[in-house]
Amino acid sequence: MDVCSRNPNRTAPVSESGACRADVPLLSRTNGWSWPPHPFQLLAWLLYVYFAITSFGVFVPLLPTYWIPAGYICMGIMFVFHLCVHVMAVSVDPADYSVRTKTTKGPVPVFDRSKHAHVIENRHCYLCQVDV
Repeated sequence: MDVCSRNPNRTAPVSESGACRADVPLLSRTNGWSWPPHPFQLLAWLLYVYFAITSFGVFVPLLPTYWIPAGYICMGIMFVFHLCVHVMAVSVDPADYSVRTKTTKGPVPVFDRSKHAHVIENRHCYLCQVDV
């Protein structure tokens, strides 16, 4: 399974027949909780659980007896802090305010590189047709 070869951007040019590419999502995501999740998000959550299990189940119990309470306290504080920061980062909406307030809902248009070199030029988004 090759995760990195798929283009996650919605800026692919329209083909000769005018059809859109099949791997381009039709709707934009509002934050990290929007479906479908990116494979890196799943990997991040699985690694968080893996490191929590190995830290609290393997590494801390291997400490000398007088260091075990400090190990659980320090690792617990770091894991709770990281969990809070991770949830906040996933929950934030990265879009510009003017993009979210635009009233048109529906599929994201496909970017045609023959008209413009970049999606955003001179603080204007040519996909959303708003100033950012």
